[in-house]
Amino acid sequence: MGQRTFLRHVQRIGAFGASVAITTVVGLLAIPVVIANVGKDPWGIIALGQSAALLFGVLVSFGWGTVGPAMVAGLPAAARPQMFADSLVSRLYLFLVTAPLAALTVWLIADDSVAVLACLAYLVPFLGASWFFVGDGRPGRLLVFDTLPITLGTVLGLVGLVLTGDVYVYLAVQLAMNVVGITASGLLIRNRSLSVPRFDFHVGRAMRRLRGQRHGVVTAATSSLYVSTPVLVVGAVLPGALALYAMAERFFKYGLTAVGPVVQVLQGSIADPDHALQEARIRVAAKWSPLAAALCAAVMALCIPWASILLSQGNIQVGFDLSVPMGVVFGAVAVSQVVGLACLIPLGKGKALAVSTVLGAAIGLPLILVGALAFGVSAVAWAVAISELAVAVYQLGVVRRHFRRAARNAGPASKQVPVQRP
Repeated sequence: MGQRTFLRHVQRIGAFGASVAITTVVGLLAIPVVIANVGKDPWGIIALGQSAALLFGVLVSFGWGTVGPAMVAGLPAAARPQMFADSLVSRLYLFLVTAPLAALTVWLIADDSVAVLACLAYLVPFLGASWFFVGDGRPGRLLVFDTLPITLGTVLGLVGLVLTGDVYVYLAVQLAMNVVGITASGLLIRNRSLSVPRFDFHVGRAMRRLRGQRHGVVTAATSSLYVSTPVLVVGAVLPGALALYAMAERFFKYGLTAVGPVVQVLQGSIADPDHALQEARIRVAAKWSPLAAALCAAVMALCIPWASILLSQGNIQVGFDLSVPMGVVFGAVAVSQVVGLACLIPLGKGKALAVSTVLGAAIGLPLILVGALAFGVSAVAWAVAISELAVAVYQLGVVRRHFRRAARNAGPASKQVPVQRP
């Protein structure tokens, strides 16, 4: 049974990993093509728009992208489509409010319409159903209806860029394909489900549905705030270093994408109705995730310098002064992904998860601003590293305190000797 369970987890990681692999490979190949055709500075502007989309996308997804997979997995199959329909309506209203704010923000920072179009193109996927397919255990649907439209948008956009030399063509094609992807996902869930969901567009009810997402959105918002803000700050304070920082950060983000399937499988496999089995799994995950993350962090720190030269065709060279803190950021975030999403949520510690991200933002945002204003781009990366380490340490501390408290509560009971009656 143990071997079959292990093989099943490996198969699930491979199935979800196919989407990750395709997205990562195409994204990496896009970097040298864009830089070769429009230059490193426009590429940096596109990266700024992407970071803004990640920041404002939290307001669109409103926590469903963070805690949605576990919520879907915990529902009966017949109830899942209605949950998605309700979330989609709420997120559509949020998008209508958020998109203009995001566009205005990047325009004020970059004063460039390329950044605006990039921000809108990468904001649209937050209306998608990737989190629903993960929770529903449908890696095939995730690949066909979420990953492929996004990937085709990038590939076709690159073809348009090479043929026309126009960066607007590259971004417009991606925007169009992203819209096609979210439309196809919504239609699939509506038409191929056990029960046909009803789309309720009443504004009041759509907003009231957001109340149950408070822990998820606080977690996602604060985490995205101090992860996406550095690129915006560097773009505003150190515009000459924007492409350099964006290149280093891009490797961090692709690293997180690579560990995503592992986190997704852990989210679905750690939680268990058997309380003792669940806690045993959490102990293992909390014990080994820091060691695995430290190894991955070291590999990333060593790889970024030569990989940045390779991908940018020699136009951008990231030194160890930037690659080392970015590796630390990756390792710390990998730990918090596993411990926060796969361990704290099954323990009912959603509030602690939100508190940890607020703590990281409270530490990181002032350090990022001071680093950019006084010390330079590498100080910005170290500021993010310090904040992410604080988040990971706090979450591990919550797990440790939980088990210590459980051991103390079980202690007296375990020492009681039953009285034998004559």
